[in-house]
Amino acid sequence: MKTAAGPTRERRLTRAATALLVLQASAIALSGLALLVRAGRSPGQGYGVAAFLVLLTAGATGLIATAVATGRRWGRPGAFAIESLFAVFNLATVTSRPVGASIGFAVEAAVFVLLTRARRPPPATSPTSPTPAAGMVEPADAPDAHRRPSAGQLLLGLATLTVFLAALAIRSEIVFGLVVVAAVFVPLEKLFALHPQKTLRTGWKTDVVHFVVNNLLTTLGVVIGVVAVGGLLHTLVPDATRTAIASQPWMLQFAEAMLVAGLFGYAGHRATHSVPFLWRFHKVHHSIEEMDWLAAARLHPIDQAFTRSCTVIPLFALGFSKATFGAYLVFLAFQALFIHANVRLRFGPLRWLVATPEFHHWHHAGDPAAYNSNFAGEFPFVDALFGTLHMPRGQMPARYGIADPVPSGYLRQLAWPFRNRTADTRVSA
Repeated sequence: MKTAAGPTRERRLTRAATALLVLQASAIALSGLALLVRAGRSPGQGYGVAAFLVLLTAGATGLIATAVATGRRWGRPGAFAIESLFAVFNLATVTSRPVGASIGFAVEAAVFVLLTRARRPPPATSPTSPTPAAGMVEPADAPDAHRRPSAGQLLLGLATLTVFLAALAIRSEIVFGLVVVAAVFVPLEKLFALHPQKTLRTGWKTDVVHFVVNNLLTTLGVVIGVVAVGGLLHTLVPDATRTAIASQPWMLQFAEAMLVAGLFGYAGHRATHSVPFLWRFHKVHHSIEEMDWLAAARLHPIDQAFTRSCTVIPLFALGFSKATFGAYLVFLAFQALFIHANVRLRFGPLRWLVATPEFHHWHHAGDPAAYNSNFAGEFPFVDALFGTLHMPRGQMPARYGIADPVPSGYLRQLAWPFRNRTADTRVSA
């Protein structure tokens, strides 16, 4: 027999779900209409990314609507809320109307609060269930699956979504990049999985925010570093040296840039493990406990700006061409995703020359024997040269991570280095 709370909850969820689906469909329809109007007025301007976002949201909304109709798990409130926010973002991107999008965001936020409040009530005590004896208290750490999120948690969630959408509004093309790399690495990790784990592992949502937002913050930090330090070093390098480097063939420049960046990157990365202040930021990256391609994105922007500056500033000071810069940054981004991937691929003798998952996974290993090793980003032989190489043949780490528990959520992880100043065994002497 259903309790009165059961039908009431179901009605609330049904109404909220229906309202949210209507809002999503309206936002998608308006986005498509605005896109067609803009394409008609200015043909050939390149609306591929915007059209892709509209189609992606429409397809995802259709899947969610189907899930709701059939009662499957993707009809949960969280999926609705995330999808609705993407629909509003698409509308803002296509129409270039931030004010209207802000109003839509406020409406969606209200629906989000309604959905999160419509939670399943605690199960009624069965007449045959034993009742706690007088004076007994249930364990304080017992999980409460039905606890409602606090106002602070809701505000933090909305603040994270605001940061996420703001980053997307500035660089909407990053969504296309995320979809492309996922299309490459997800099947690769399924076919050649090193450790059995879910594709949507614990913390994947936070790492997606890292992927989207950190690029902007890191770029800002690198620009500041290049202007402040790179400009000074640039004046110290003779003009003849910069001219000679820039006049070389492109492939030779690229090879030289890789070697220079590899050496300075090694030094900067090793510093993040030996300087306690830098380690506080770098350990956000080492908090990963399940390695995959998306784990490469979990980086504190201050840490990433520092290590990236260590490689970019020397290239800028020496006068390498813009084409060399661009090629190096593209290679760096792809390799960072690859060496974190959950794959068991082997590369034979090449593993000593080029960084691979076999090489970098040991850098993240939870094994004390592997601590403070494999600092190089591109070339393992640099670690061999400085005595920090650890790559036992035929073995891979069984576990990853650090002793300090990392907080959940993007904004909490950004604040973690400023609040948690405890030492860790990974900091080398």
